[in-house]
Amino acid sequence: MNSGGWDTDLGGVFLGLRPHLVLADPAYVKDVMTKDFSYFVDRGIYQTRKDPISVNIFSQSGAEWRSARAKFTTIFSSAKMRAMFPMVLDCAAGLDGALENVNQGSDVDTLEMMGCYTTDVIGSCAFGISCNSFKHPDAEFRRMGRKHFEEFTVRDQINLFLSINSPGLADWLGLSNVQQDVAEFFAKSIKDTVEFRENNAVRRNDLLQLLIDTKNSTDDVDDIAAHFDTSATTASMTLYEMSRSSEAQEKAREEIVRIFKKYNDEITYEGIAEMKYLGQAVDETLRLWPPVTTLTRVCTRDYKLNESDLTVKKGVTVLIPVLGLHYDQQYWPDPLRWDPSRFNEENRNDRTPFAYLPFGEGPRNCIALRFGLMQVKIALATILRKYRVSLSPKTVTPLGMDPDTFVLHTINKVYLNFERIEDDAVRL
Repeated sequence: MNSGGWDTDLGGVFLGLRPHLVLADPAYVKDVMTKDFSYFVDRGIYQTRKDPISVNIFSQSGAEWRSARAKFTTIFSSAKMRAMFPMVLDCAAGLDGALENVNQGSDVDTLEMMGCYTTDVIGSCAFGISCNSFKHPDAEFRRMGRKHFEEFTVRDQINLFLSINSPGLADWLGLSNVQQDVAEFFAKSIKDTVEFRENNAVRRNDLLQLLIDTKNSTDDVDDIAAHFDTSATTASMTLYEMSRSSEAQEKAREEIVRIFKKYNDEITYEGIAEMKYLGQAVDETLRLWPPVTTLTRVCTRDYKLNESDLTVKKGVTVLIPVLGLHYDQQYWPDPLRWDPSRFNEENRNDRTPFAYLPFGEGPRNCIALRFGLMQVKIALATILRKYRVSLSPKTVTPLGMDPDTFVLHTINKVYLNFERIEDDAVRL
């Protein structure tokens, strides 16, 4: 990453003993992710049949991935999202209730708060389970979700290192890149829920039911869960940035209140879609704080890189530095400044293609991105309509980025204060 721009369009690094090609030019990124995608179908993510939960749409390759993708595409259609919308609203009501119990001026660990919300969404929409994470923050579902993304023993770290740098050895040893107790918990939760529904003829408009109906592997719920964790981070960091920009926060609040009034003081599917400035704020947060800072693609057959003398050999992993592109001043003037106007309609049309990759691009982009953005906007609208958010003195800046987590997390926690706005002001 270099906020002053890259000195070269190509580079290389070794991860362990394996060389990787780094592409820092959006034109090359476009070729790999879309134009010549057939050469770079695979992500190269470690998976082993000895641990079925590691085999999901995120890690699958070739024909397996194509089959799973085709089935998942129907699951996240507008109609299916509308069907799950009320379940997300129920979880947002839990978030609203939790904030009402927060004392004025109290320091709130924002990622933990949003983690409880997204855990409830995962439980409800993906597993058909009511978690009530705000009332039971140490319940097993919340604890396992937190551990999956944040807590790693030395053994876990060794397993992850070997799965990334020596996948053949890791597979021979039967290692998993998911903590064993976490994998067992989620696998059992899915199995028990599916059996209960089948034995009792129970149906529910959630993701698990859609997977059952399309006869897709329910192991793929684990992949979808990863996207919900990114939603917690995105919502948290948007609130953090708004706490440092009162102008942007008030502009977002005015939009939210106006659209609430239009729809009889309720959150609706249409209303969330109309919150354009709120969407810009989220998009800009995803630029500064992308969920995954590096994307990978594996070359499946020898490929001549366009307008270069380089031939990428079969089996070589290509690294796409998302964070580097997002912070490059060639594409983003004053890149360290949070500015939602970068994503208004005029500026959006002038953006360099493939210099913004929070969800990847092409056929292997994040399949749950629209659902993730929907649940983030629901949470933010719920909060900002009633509360003025400010940065707590307890927050240590700069926040830093934790290098040991797959999904972006800050080193220092974000603590915010939530000041209740008078009801008359909310109804304006």
